[in-house]
Amino acid sequence: MLKLMRKMWPLLLLGFLVNTAYSVMWPLTTIYLHGDLHLNLVQSGIILAAYSGCNVLGGYLGGVLTDHYSSRTVGVGMLLGLIGDAVVGFFWNGIIAYPIVLVIFGLLTGGMLTLITAMTAQLSHLDGRLFNLLYIFINVGLVVGTASIGVLYHNSLKPIFVLLLSCYVLAAILWGWRAGSFERQSAGQVPRTVNSSAGHVPPVRKKLSRSSLVIILLSLAFMWITYAQWMSNVSVYIQNEGLGIKLYSYLWVYNGILLIVVQALMAKVSRSEGLPWQILGGLVAIGGSFLLLTSAAGVGVLFAAMTLLTVGEAVYVPGVPALINLYTVGNEGRYQGLVNAFSSLGKALGPVIGGVVIAQWTSFPLLFLICAVVNGVIATVFLVGVVPALKMK
Repeated sequence: MLKLMRKMWPLLLLGFLVNTAYSVMWPLTTIYLHGDLHLNLVQSGIILAAYSGCNVLGGYLGGVLTDHYSSRTVGVGMLLGLIGDAVVGFFWNGIIAYPIVLVIFGLLTGGMLTLITAMTAQLSHLDGRLFNLLYIFINVGLVVGTASIGVLYHNSLKPIFVLLLSCYVLAAILWGWRAGSFERQSAGQVPRTVNSSAGHVPPVRKKLSRSSLVIILLSLAFMWITYAQWMSNVSVYIQNEGLGIKLYSYLWVYNGILLIVVQALMAKVSRSEGLPWQILGGLVAIGGSFLLLTSAAGVGVLFAAMTLLTVGEAVYVPGVPALINLYTVGNEGRYQGLVNAFSSLGKALGPVIGGVVIAQWTSFPLLFLICAVVNGVIATVFLVGVVPALKMK
């Protein structure tokens, strides 16, 4: 694994930088729109919906552009756009300028994350563990980004945009320097399984059927709809139970650390032939985290539920793009764009759907039970509708 990390460190560092910037900007949005710009929740919701829509669109367009044009050109262009967007945000972040900066940020960030995933897909035909390594670096970026908010944000976005500028300038230099060599490596690769010997190259797999692809992508969207409850409504639940918001922040620090540990282990043991079962196990663990939340409230229960959620996320989230990548050789950008687009769609819809359930029935246990059932259903559909088709291939 260390040898692979030394070889691919520029790509991994790019994922870290882009996700650090993303993880700083996104959590601040609701606070800034509602608390500092004094927009009501409806107005804030409209802006957030526009941001999410642009993030989904950017994810798909980034994949299409990566398939048709030079990854180096596309990446440098998007990073220069993000640099320009951060410069504008540094000087102008009022009630008109900030929403414009935000939607451009969403569009270009969605595109960059897809480009990184697509390049990982192209290079991981040689070694499938690259997805796991990328996910480790992305989650380190998540931890660094969210931790930076408390240090940098004090009623002014200027320090935030300085951090964004630093990340994007470094990323642009890095990508401009190494993207060409990655393109040459990906162009010269022959698809193979993770544990194939140097002298034996198995035949290229057939493409995924349309029905299997639809099931996988919809399962991804529905999983993120449920997962998003942890990022939104669980914080309200914890406060209602009188446990304090600090506990919620401790849970996410624990999540970030545990993700890195589990992913480091997965990078050593993950094999392409086990990806369907890895995905199923992740869905079961995520569903189990919500079942725990329906039982009782308490610090121990919350940490146990977060443990299940984190383990499920660590095995499921990198498993989906890795599985799709096995059957989409030559169209990595398009299909990884769909992966990022459906993930963004689920993250956008999750808080809204959860809020409607709470408003309608005022029952957090009911919301958590629905989330557990949804994960159980999509695991069953995946087991029945996708696994047998993959065995046939």
